[in-house]
Amino acid sequence: MAYNVSNDQDNNGVYAYDSPLSKLIKFWLLIIGVTMATPCYLFLIYYFLTKKSVREALYNHVIIASLFVDFIILTVDLSCHMGYLRLGYLAPSSPALCLIWQLIDYGFWYGDLFLKSWAAVERHILIFHTNLISTAWKRFFVHYLPLVFVTFYTPLTYVYLIFFYPAEHTYIYDILMCSGPYYYLNIPTWLIWYESIFHYVVPIFVLTIFSNALFFRILLQKSRLRVAQGWRQYRKMTIQLIFVTITYLFDLPYIIVTIVRWSGFPDFGTDLQGPYFYYVNYIPIVLFPFALLGSNSTILKSCFSLKRRQHRQVGATLLNKTIWN
Repeated sequence: MAYNVSNDQDNNGVYAYDSPLSKLIKFWLLIIGVTMATPCYLFLIYYFLTKKSVREALYNHVIIASLFVDFIILTVDLSCHMGYLRLGYLAPSSPALCLIWQLIDYGFWYGDLFLKSWAAVERHILIFHTNLISTAWKRFFVHYLPLVFVTFYTPLTYVYLIFFYPAEHTYIYDILMCSGPYYYLNIPTWLIWYESIFHYVVPIFVLTIFSNALFFRILLQKSRLRVAQGWRQYRKMTIQLIFVTITYLFDLPYIIVTIVRWSGFPDFGTDLQGPYFYYVNYIPIVLFPFALLGSNSTILKSCFSLKRRQHRQVGATLLNKTIWN
């Protein structure tokens, strides 16, 4: 069967030949995922910001930052992808939207990986090395300063690379991300390697290794931690991190193919990496709020109680209208 195919390029230099059927399937999968995830993000942002004890807990600060970063990716980046998959071009077709799309797809997406990897590292500090955050100055240098760095490092880096790096901008609206980012046209080779390894591969491995290490440390020191005052909090932090880490296992196929290609096999997996594994990388963004909900019974109870209050308010409103009519 012959298909009309489009020539797309992902952010690892792999060309993907997509059939109309493949684009249609990916479009509907994305729209279902975004539609289900959006209200979950909104509820979680409301919950974490309005509950004072939740908002002030140190281990929740990185989660709050992740919620905002991931929500921007979900609503802007994936919306651009869905429009591109449906129409075959970016709409509205404007240079400004092209650059914003590239910024969020690179700067914010890599920023999300930095936040999740820092969450895995920081939980070891919060559980096993509380002396490092025992004073305000220590909390500033060990908690707040790293959090600010991992939140803004990649967005600010890609603001420069995408908006200000000296490279010719040729906006081709019917190619993925308008054929950008354009800094790849004359960026040094060492910087491409730095970006691929430090911005992508390292955070994923840090997240995986430190999450597993935390799980086994908790198991090995379970008896000692049970007598500690914050055992329930430690348990909640660990379960939450494990749930989040599981969602990032979807990134492993792309990473494995990338590493093999770097090892001297440039054509390995390119027929899968471009058209399929590229979009699999967005699954963690969609699943992140569900991982938070599934790992915390308190949040689920708050969600259900909010729904019950809404139902009662609607019922009371309808009853009042009936009485007065």
